[in-house]
Amino acid sequence: MRSLISRLSLVLALLLAAAPAAQAQFNFLPEVRAGISARGVDGGGNLLDPNRIGDANVELLFTAPDLNAWTVIGELRPHLGATMSFRGQDSYGYAGLSWTFQAPILPVFVEASAGGVVRSSMFNAPQNDPARNFGCGVGVRVAGSVGVNLPLGASLIGTVEHLPDFGACGPTRANTNVGMRLGFRF
Repeated sequence: MRSLISRLSLVLALLLAAAPAAQAQFNFLPEVRAGISARGVDGGGNLLDPNRIGDANVELLFTAPDLNAWTVIGELRPHLGATMSFRGQDSYGYAGLSWTFQAPILPVFVEASAGGVVRSSMFNAPQNDPARNFGCGVGVRVAGSVGVNLPLGASLIGTVEHLPDFGACGPTRANTNVGMRLGFRF
């Protein structure tokens, strides 16, 4: 009996000793992205005008191992991000899922994202203002990106995002933004 307890204790000690090493192999936050964007590009005008740039963006992409059972067709990751306006427009936070497909040989990837968005108007607009309506203050965000992998785990990413309001704010005023971001994989 004493031998059995000793063996079980030894096995338990080895498992506990191996747990931190296994946990260290799991990277919860494998990528961070940051960049700038131009807002309201669907309104016309010169898309390449630097005066249109008015937002800064940061996005965190997380690992969820159970979501990547189908890695043959891409990588599915939860994301959390924020876009801050430095031109007095709404800032917003967003969360959702991103699906990334890496080209087989080339250092190029495409990505599609969908999720929800919460705009700053949800909190700072006056009471009974349409900006507090669902679809206006809280809504949907969809995005598409094309990126190029650079050395040392970096990437350069061009992104188009669309934030529709479905007419919840009065006349429909969907917002389409274009930006460039730099990503870093850890």
